[in-house]
Amino acid sequence: MLKKINNILVNNMPVIKNMLGAFGVKGASLVVSFILLPLYIRFLHDKATLGLWYTILSVLSWVTLFDLGLGHGLRNRLPDAFEKRDINQIRKLISTTYVLMLCTAGIVLLIGEVIITRLNWNSIFNVEDTVISNGFLTECVSLVFIGVIINMILKIVTSILYAMQYSAIVNFLTLIPNIIILIALCVMPSRTVHFNLKAMSVVNVCAINIPYLICSWFVFKYFLKGNFPSFRFFAKECIKDIFSIGISLLWLQEVFMVISSANELIITRMTGPDHVVEYQIYNKIFKTAGMVVSLSLTPIWSAVTKAQAQKKFVWIRKVYEIFLAASFMCILLELCIIPFLPWIIDVWIGPGAVEVHIGYAVVFSVSNAMMVLHSVNTAVGNGLSYFKVQMIWMTFAAFVFIPLSYCLVQLTGSWIGVVIANTISLMPYEFLAPAFTMRELKRRQVKVSTLRT
Repeated sequence: MLKKINNILVNNMPVIKNMLGAFGVKGASLVVSFILLPLYIRFLHDKATLGLWYTILSVLSWVTLFDLGLGHGLRNRLPDAFEKRDINQIRKLISTTYVLMLCTAGIVLLIGEVIITRLNWNSIFNVEDTVISNGFLTECVSLVFIGVIINMILKIVTSILYAMQYSAIVNFLTLIPNIIILIALCVMPSRTVHFNLKAMSVVNVCAINIPYLICSWFVFKYFLKGNFPSFRFFAKECIKDIFSIGISLLWLQEVFMVISSANELIITRMTGPDHVVEYQIYNKIFKTAGMVVSLSLTPIWSAVTKAQAQKKFVWIRKVYEIFLAASFMCILLELCIIPFLPWIIDVWIGPGAVEVHIGYAVVFSVSNAMMVLHSVNTAVGNGLSYFKVQMIWMTFAAFVFIPLSYCLVQLTGSWIGVVIANTISLMPYEFLAPAFTMRELKRRQVKVSTLRT
């Protein structure tokens, strides 16, 4: 028995190390994100301004949809090249991805800046021009937009780190920007609404890019010495390899962002930006329980891709079963938070910061449990490059989410209708995916067994 346990630990050590690293780093990130919310409220003065800031970040996160799935394509192709120790292929894949992303980012930047200057941001963010002028909002949006474009290029390094099974470093990179913002909020003086929003825009640009810039230098200086991206290694034949997976993942990224990143904008448009803060308070609290499973999943996508290259489909199936069971346990953890919710909010934000609704809490419990199940399904499905079921039902979810949100907000008379719509939209894929993915794993296992015999 001890020998069997030892073999399991040895065979899965890279995954286990990354999981433990994820727990440490993401645990710290969770603490920082909890500290940030009251600091944001203090610095930006009121909920409406903070809701506006959250909405700006949410809207501009959609810019990453224009990365053409290049990072994801690289992430799925590199493990095989690393497994074969094909240095030439590694150089080609990395350089081709960076060149394509650089060209894409340049085009998106030029088109985006033109569009940004022509939009009425007061109307989009549901803010009166007498409070904040459209010209000023345009400046803030433009600044954050430029930062996101730069981040699109620099963030390719995370795909390389995932492929090398260094997901703990990726988790660390997500922590550093929040620490930079936290420090900035502690030292910057809070003045007018205009000064504060402009200051946060500048801080955000620096915070999301400096860590990735330093990490990129370190990776190509030490981990991949001699493989720095270069136009010399741009290879046309690699474009198809990267795009064949990348385009599928790009579409899935687009439809999922409709579900996961549109909540703030829809709540702002339908009920006002101040309600975004209330949404964020509930969301941050209930994400904590699901974080346990989500953290463990961080290295699984790349581990599954590597296991597929090694034809270890039995291992993938076992891992999938474990995480499916863990995801269903999440809803129990979520529900356990509810009795302590008033006390948590009073200690965290302050007494009377938000009225606690038990019904809202139950909705968030189910919603975040559904998001965890989604992470499990996509980590395995994307690692296998098995997209058929996800493509159909996540597209369905994206199309029904917004009209369903409108209907449920009208029916409930509250922004919680958006969260309910979010949950209902996801359900078909989350409950169908395990059956289809297990069937696909069995098919591939039989195919491997047949070839061996």
